[in-house]
Amino acid sequence: MHLSRTLIDSHIHFCDHYRLDQLSRYCRKIGADRIAVLSLPVRRRINFNPEVLVAKAHFPRNFYALGSFDLSTLLDVERNDAPKRSRTTEPLDLAAQVRELWRLGCDGLKIFSGKSTFQRQLGLRLDGPIFLAALRQAERLGLTAVIHVADPPVFWMEGHSPGFKPPFWEVDDRGEGVPLPGYEELQEQALALLETCPDLRVVFPHLLMMAHDLDRLGGILERHRHVWIDLAPGLYFYGELNRNRRTSREFFHAFRNRILFGSDGMWFASRFTDIPYSGFRDNLHRSEYLLRYLQTEDEMDNPFVPGRRERPVVKGLGLEQEVLDAVCGENFFEAFSSSPRPIDSNACLAYIRKFQSQLAVSGADVFDRGALEDAYAAFEAAPGVATR
Repeated sequence: MHLSRTLIDSHIHFCDHYRLDQLSRYCRKIGADRIAVLSLPVRRRINFNPEVLVAKAHFPRNFYALGSFDLSTLLDVERNDAPKRSRTTEPLDLAAQVRELWRLGCDGLKIFSGKSTFQRQLGLRLDGPIFLAALRQAERLGLTAVIHVADPPVFWMEGHSPGFKPPFWEVDDRGEGVPLPGYEELQEQALALLETCPDLRVVFPHLLMMAHDLDRLGGILERHRHVWIDLAPGLYFYGELNRNRRTSREFFHAFRNRILFGSDGMWFASRFTDIPYSGFRDNLHRSEYLLRYLQTEDEMDNPFVPGRRERPVVKGLGLEQEVLDAVCGENFFEAFSSSPRPIDSNACLAYIRKFQSQLAVSGADVFDRGALEDAYAAFEAAPGVATR
């Protein structure tokens, strides 16, 4: 088995600061020198920005933090002891949120609004004025944007739907009568934002859901020099890349400087039932499977359930060492930076307190409030955190 000299995991959802020791052990186990911890917007508690800030505070030289937007004013918020809120009429200033995340010390943005069901909930297009203003701000500040776009095309085929996802991605009653954005529509939005922000560093996860059309994907990479794609397992791409392994290997070689390794690790609390729980071994297996697929020509079970009937087994790509070195390590520094940005400890602590207040007003349950109180203490206790 060929091994990359440096391994960087560019796509880890870290959403539970109690699991920080597990995450550290995961990094040691797979030999990851650096990782990017990503927040995620959720309806029940805004996002997980405090958790990624805690992680970065404890590992300031190794962890890159990607914050998510507060989109709660656009969503119906359901709390245990709070009335349902309606969509706000106040303008949403995402550009101001970008500036705040930059001041905190975030290294980039995690944008989830290219997912069909979530976009319908928000009522905002990726290429609309609100998102474009935010992305232009990120472009000026040098922040990298990781932007989820679409889903595997099979989800739009008969018998499948973007609605077959964990509950918080499903469409609520307010979406009735509003069509879901289609696959091509979402891809067009993504390309439009690239034209508007030509110098913005963008990472499209999951091979931009184009593993079935590598010619088209290659054309996008050729036209947009500040775009990278990551291998966070969309699972569907394993089978698609195996349709023509020779073409896939040629694609990886041709664009070896534009592809990032990412595990799509799910480090949520077990109590957060909107996402199927992934334990330490589940997350470790996710990375080891992807590494084995890239490094060897072993035959492996297809992990993508809708594709198993047609292709129950996939064969690893067995990529060359120079390709592995670029994909698994070197490219990350081009897409992000050579080292994580320094955090502003006082600003982060103030941000976590503000976050607690927002959840309290919204009627967050005792668990969330207690977890944030502990997150605040965990941030204070991080080595090297200096407060005035």
